[in-house]
Amino acid sequence: MKRILIAILVVSTFVSSAIAQTILHRGNRFEPASLDPHKTQTHYESAVQHDLFEGLTAYDALCMPQPAIADSWKVSADGKRWTFKLRPGLRWSDGAPITADDVVFSFRRLLDPSTAAQYAQLMYLLVNARAINTGALPPDKLGISAPDAETVVMDLTNPAPYLPEILANAFASILPRHVIGAKGADWIKPENMAASGAFTLSEWQAQSRIVLVRNPNYRDAAQVKLDGVIYYPTADLSAAVQRFRAGELDLQFEFPTGQIDLLRSALAAETRISPSLLTYYLTFNSKVEKLSDPRVRRALSLAIDRDIITNKVLRTGEVPAFTLVPPATAGYTPPEIADAVLTQDARIAKARELLADAGYGPGNPLRLTYSHSSNEDLKRIAVAIQAMWRRVGVQAELLNREGRVHFAALKDGDFEAAFVGWAADYNDAATFLYILQSTTVNSNYARYNNPAFDALMDEAAGEADGHRRADLLRQAEAMALAEQPVAPLYYGVTKNLVSTRVRGWELNPTDFHLSRWVSLVEQ
Repeated sequence: MKRILIAILVVSTFVSSAIAQTILHRGNRFEPASLDPHKTQTHYESAVQHDLFEGLTAYDALCMPQPAIADSWKVSADGKRWTFKLRPGLRWSDGAPITADDVVFSFRRLLDPSTAAQYAQLMYLLVNARAINTGALPPDKLGISAPDAETVVMDLTNPAPYLPEILANAFASILPRHVIGAKGADWIKPENMAASGAFTLSEWQAQSRIVLVRNPNYRDAAQVKLDGVIYYPTADLSAAVQRFRAGELDLQFEFPTGQIDLLRSALAAETRISPSLLTYYLTFNSKVEKLSDPRVRRALSLAIDRDIITNKVLRTGEVPAFTLVPPATAGYTPPEIADAVLTQDARIAKARELLADAGYGPGNPLRLTYSHSSNEDLKRIAVAIQAMWRRVGVQAELLNREGRVHFAALKDGDFEAAFVGWAADYNDAATFLYILQSTTVNSNYARYNNPAFDALMDEAAGEADGHRRADLLRQAEAMALAEQPVAPLYYGVTKNLVSTRVRGWELNPTDFHLSRWVSLVEQ
């Protein structure tokens, strides 16, 4: 932490003259577990990281990838070698040069098993990445090299035309080799940080605020309109709405759908809702004996009336889901799911039949715990599902956990059934399906392990023909959903409150809004 006097001066300056200082105040749901892009995986963590770091590519205001640390690249005829040219003269916020060695270091660190990076698997398309991440090869065997200080070469196992989109993700940020080498795990502290993004870290008061200030060494600093950004954890969404209405927040990520009528009436111009590549689902811990039976998992899925959840509980445009991959995903048509065409009465009858076959009934009811993170909407969904399960004789205890605790429990396997949301890392079906691969340690909360599914996913990863690849992914999804390790519930929408004094904030399906594109006007 900064010294107390410096912290007081920074905060008092920001709070007392926010408009004059053009400080953006952002409500960001939960407190990040870390700001290290290799140590996190949630949207609210990535939101801050996108302001601090850039990758070879970065998102524009519409969340489309554009050149960032790299200003150009070329691809070999077979699509497997990508050569990136870095922008000349780039510097970290501490003045040190950003070089190709930083790029190589960052990806080796991402794949190094000792890092335990949450998203390492998304870079398995690099030659030797899987072997390195599983400990079979050392990181220096990764398919990435730096012929000179401004050139990076990536060698892929298969063509990946979507690579620029992957590289715009926060986990693919280029990190400061010189700082991490000197400071170790403390590199992310404000007094040590070296940033490559539009802002750098000034202060982090846990459960209070994260203060960013403009990075004068940023490659496009002249075009950044803000002097700083303050992120606030806003787990209490009703309180966040009150703070927004009071003018304390310029942006609020998500709001309680129970207030949608009020918001549409009182804050029509500020309430922004849009379709998203986002699926909400229940994950079942297959390592728990009673949930290791696919019949039980399918029964739990069948008993849920998704129309009630979307049309009566939420009412903000969500669509019932029976597949993990949203239908709007580019180049992909999800498999047909037989349960989706049944009436809800038929689903309930089938659920009772499956539970009876598995040995459950009035004399031996299935009892389980349903976990979710702290959120008014998620509590209402949990209560609704609890009642739906009760109709088929299932007794569910509801467990409400703070966001970081909830996700830590999912990773540790400390749950039975749990509510999860998964947003596309890039517009492709594989980004939804890889979370069910047995090698996806940090996101395969269900502990699903099906070698045939893994084989289809691996085959799809190496398939150059787009239609054939989509068919393989479709087969994989159908195979997994037949065993119901997860129960898709609904396709989500983005829900934000945006002050009318904010400019440059654009609706987009991934719901990332980099502060560098935002400006404020006085009203």
